[in-house]
Amino acid sequence: MRCTESTELHSFSPPAALPIFDSHARLAVPGLDFKGPAGAVQGLSGQIDFTSLVPLQTAPGQTLTADVVQALAPLTGSQVTFQLMPDELTLSEGTFEVGGGAIRIAPMSIPLDQTKSWRGELLIEAVQLSEFVEATPFADRVDLDAVVSGRLPFVIGPDGITFIQGKLTAIAPGRLSIRREALTQVDATGGAATASAEGLGDQVVPVAQADQANAAVDFAYQAMEHLAFDLLDAEVNSLPGGRLGVLFKIRGEHSPPQRQEIRLTLGELISRSFLNKELPLPSGTKVDLTLDTSLNLNELLADYAAAQAVDGSGAVQPPAPQ
Repeated sequence: MRCTESTELHSFSPPAALPIFDSHARLAVPGLDFKGPAGAVQGLSGQIDFTSLVPLQTAPGQTLTADVVQALAPLTGSQVTFQLMPDELTLSEGTFEVGGGAIRIAPMSIPLDQTKSWRGELLIEAVQLSEFVEATPFADRVDLDAVVSGRLPFVIGPDGITFIQGKLTAIAPGRLSIRREALTQVDATGGAATASAEGLGDQVVPVAQADQANAAVDFAYQAMEHLAFDLLDAEVNSLPGGRLGVLFKIRGEHSPPQRQEIRLTLGELISRSFLNKELPLPSGTKVDLTLDTSLNLNELLADYAAAQAVDGSGAVQPPAPQ
């Protein structure tokens, strides 16, 4: 007996997109503490209704809240409202309380494809900047008491985050103190002081040597050490090399802890010898300051992420016996 078998081969092409299966699920998060890339998250809670499990998709208007997010500055009262789609995450609302105010996220869509760039905007509402300054390389050289509001548009892509034409404005009087070693260039001309300060990794370039000191430049240094301002505007833009630049426009007056005044003799006035010695800047002297600052944002974020990873990692191997 002879048996014959006929076999037919058919080509198969996968569908252009995965089919959406009609499946429903609900994920309840009663209160979750965990360590994330941004820092420790405490009290994450909410529920998420899924309309599809393959691919993963949620119904609109899903909300999650968190008690505390330990980021560069502690974020409290955090809440995000979103919808997960097969190819993007749509954020309709996001709020974080920080520095006595709030940071809100404007509605935006985030592609799940990490090779694609996307735009967003942070809305700053009455936020105290001092906590953020403490998290930067300027912390040991700069003290800033400023409550600001404004907008920070940004783009996130494969190369990181880029801020574009951000604008912050102080909504109340404040104070600024910059130690001399934080400044790399000072120009005091025409009654206005212009200064620049740069962050880690920069070479400090002294502007005036001891034998070239003059009263105007020294007054500018003093003015920035104890400055009470009634106007502060800041322009925020990313710079080449992963740096973040902030250009401050500040108007105020010199306000040291102890009242200062200048006392000169008639002989010093005639000979102008007072120009070659350090004089105290009188209290109440009006100051119009342009301050150009920058820091390496990519380096700062990388160092922070590395610190979070080390802090959150447990021992892989058991300790060696003594």
